[in-house]
Amino acid sequence: MSKITIEQLARYQNLVITQPHCPFCVKAKAILDDRGTEYTTLVLGMDLEKTEMIEFIEQTANVTVRTVPQIILDGKYIGGHDDLVAFLERQVDTAELGDFEL
Repeated sequence: MSKITIEQLARYQNLVITQPHCPFCVKAKAILDDRGTEYTTLVLGMDLEKTEMIEFIEQTANVTVRTVPQIILDGKYIGGHDDLVAFLERQVDTAELGDFEL
């Protein structure tokens, strides 16, 4: 396996870092698939090492993580599965607001 750099990881706009047989990874990818979100999947132990993931997230979001999935959307760190669910629940469809202004 070739070493992937933080700079290479930072180029991904939509990224899901997963691990084989991870039920929360499967759920997170299913949510993104249902929404039609295109993303790149990197698998720990195959595409990158856990230490590389930890270092990348620490530099990107200033948090220490040890679990998967780890999700980046539109170049912004989201977090894990539960964070993805919470993030999507907070989203407001601006089309529903029409011409409403504050």
